[in-house]
Amino acid sequence: MRDLRLLEELERNPVVSQRELSHKFGIALGVTNACLKRMVRKGLIRIRGLNHRRIGYYLTPKGLMEKTRLTLHLISFRVQHYVELKRVLSNRFLEMQHEGMKRIVFYGLSDEMEVAYITLQGVNLKLVGIVEDDGKFNSQILFGYEVEPVSRIKELKPDCVLITSLTGNAEKRERLGSIFGQNSICVKDICFP
Repeated sequence: MRDLRLLEELERNPVVSQRELSHKFGIALGVTNACLKRMVRKGLIRIRGLNHRRIGYYLTPKGLMEKTRLTLHLISFRVQHYVELKRVLSNRFLEMQHEGMKRIVFYGLSDEMEVAYITLQGVNLKLVGIVEDDGKFNSQILFGYEVEPVSRIKELKPDCVLITSLTGNAEKRERLGSIFGQNSICVKDICFP
């Protein structure tokens, strides 16, 4: 991924300093230098001096082919991730249906939530709201629903909550436990098995 991002940036702007690259991608200057040296050794880029203070990093035909290969690899990975995520979500929704759930709430704004919304269209469950942590809450409309702070989740009267993010699930479960207290509620997540 780092190589792909570097190759894309060098194609866009070959006269960029190593310090600028390092800052833009949040990697150490020494790592940036090592990556560029490795790319030169592999014949992916060539260095050309523009003056005594500035150099340019230009992609070679081999570098363009490598960028294309890495892009296709990334696309393939994302498609596989989408297919697997859709399978996991379908299973979660079927579990909810078999358990007699009808009204669900999505908890957590993420790309995975968008896939959950698409997958939800194939089952007999009703989305009644979308919530986010109070500290991350930002008033907005998604899929025709006003995003609510999680502290207001009880007002939505869900049968089940689907945690629609891949991180921080334990904290989200704890938060739901403190909100619902003794009145237990069905909570599922989309973590891959």
